[in-house]
Amino acid sequence: MAVTRAPTRRAKAATPRSAAPALPPDGEAARLAAYAARGPDCAFANVRVLGRVVGAFYDEMLKPAELRASQLALLWAILACEPVDQKSLEQVTQTDQTTLSRTVETLRADGLVVVTPGTDRRVRLIRLSPRGRRVFLRAMPYWEAAQREAAQWLPLREVRSLARAAHRFARRRADAAEEGGTRKDRA
Repeated sequence: MAVTRAPTRRAKAATPRSAAPALPPDGEAARLAAYAARGPDCAFANVRVLGRVVGAFYDEMLKPAELRASQLALLWAILACEPVDQKSLEQVTQTDQTTLSRTVETLRADGLVVVTPGTDRRVRLIRLSPRGRRVFLRAMPYWEAAQREAAQWLPLREVRSLARAAHRFARRRADAAEEGGTRKDRA
């Protein structure tokens, strides 16, 4: 019995996925060099560096209180809003649900917060525990020292202004996304 083989296909020439025209190597090198020079202008990269530097600084200053800066910031947001449901806390802290759930659970396991069901059992209310209040107060002198030192190299008023602008920006984007979703739902 004869074995038949499937006809072989010739490989197609690879086609570029983008509509951008192919540039000669010299043009590509020039464009790359131009973008490399603009790296220091990137808002994202600068904010990330600032966040890491400031975070590490505050973490070091808060070590005697046995808190990280991110934990103190979350305790502070909870204290300011308590009792606060997780959805509201997500909006206040601009933290995604998964990360916030994990962090709140860590604080709960450490005895720093208490999580109780709300009147609607799907809603969880978060408060500082008595231990959380003591730890928060114990951290405040270290935070005050960090603020004083940070103010010498970081314009804190400008940072606060940028944070407010970021919150407004996030709200506008969320509102626009919600409005877009509402229009899609009607269609």
